[in-house]
Amino acid sequence: MLVSLCIIAMNEQDTIAGLIRSVAEQTVLSEGYDFEFVVVSNGCTDNTAQVAQAALEESFGETSVRIRVHDTPDAGKSRSWNLAVHSILDAATDIIVFMDADIELIDANVIRDLVWKLANEERLSAVSGWPVKDIAKKSSKSLIDRFSLKISSQTPAPHSINGSLYAGRAKELRKAWLPVPTPGEDGFLSAMLHTEGFSQAAQFERIQRFDRPTHYFEAHSISGFFHHEQRMTIGTTVNGWLCEKFWAEEHVRHIGPVIRDFNENDPQWVNNVVASKVAGKTWALPPRLLTWRLHNLRNAGFMKAAARVPFSILATLLNIWPCIQANRALKRQGSASIW
Repeated sequence: MLVSLCIIAMNEQDTIAGLIRSVAEQTVLSEGYDFEFVVVSNGCTDNTAQVAQAALEESFGETSVRIRVHDTPDAGKSRSWNLAVHSILDAATDIIVFMDADIELIDANVIRDLVWKLANEERLSAVSGWPVKDIAKKSSKSLIDRFSLKISSQTPAPHSINGSLYAGRAKELRKAWLPVPTPGEDGFLSAMLHTEGFSQAAQFERIQRFDRPTHYFEAHSISGFFHHEQRMTIGTTVNGWLCEKFWAEEHVRHIGPVIRDFNENDPQWVNNVVASKVAGKTWALPPRLLTWRLHNLRNAGFMKAAARVPFSILATLLNIWPCIQANRALKRQGSASIW
């Protein structure tokens, strides 16, 4: 079995070497699989490609792992994902493991366990990693740290891909093309995998989050939190509008080739979808995005709901400003390309 390890990176010269070195310590490399390790450096204005090449050669140069850095001037994670899946990665690969350059793997068995689960459970199209904020490692946590971790624990996504780390069955990923640009590409990819490209009713069990934490990511500063929430709100909104579009068209086959043709023939097609949804509206966001952090109170039982209420209400209040900013951004021309 051939496993392709892939990092899509933009301006990650300070973190990518550390991740590459930690991948070299993963036990999966001794499991008898064949490997390629590809870094797609996209739209970088720093030395990400050069740092990645040096780290790959240092860590894998004397192994059987095939290494490569593909440096493209075209920015955008969805664009680079399409390029990797359909043009760069070996056509014979069986499983693709995507990683963000700025994560920290929790232990040496993470990639082995993701690959094993996907290889041995045929019903799965993808296995997502379980991200944990790096502040969880702190021995002494501030009130803000504890609040941040509590909110994260209340918003699980057991049947969705987390784009920072996941393993996907290559034959399923190759059916898909991501819209360019896609704000929140992992959400749209999850929807395509659930529904066989919007041609079938959703089968959420096709994606499973791994049953233990797999990697750390850097917790946002207060200002970073608001910016991140704005981006996530935009991504969720645009993905929802794209899903509505494709469901309304009643496709009987996977829409991957349709999206490929849109990307090639009409670079503004995503922006045009956004423009059609915001035209003439003061408030364009779905109202549920203002209250979604309260949804975890449903069916939680009285005691659990009572414990969650203070955190959920405060998180909802903090979410109002990012929603206002996201609404403004979506009403501006070309806002879909914010990602």
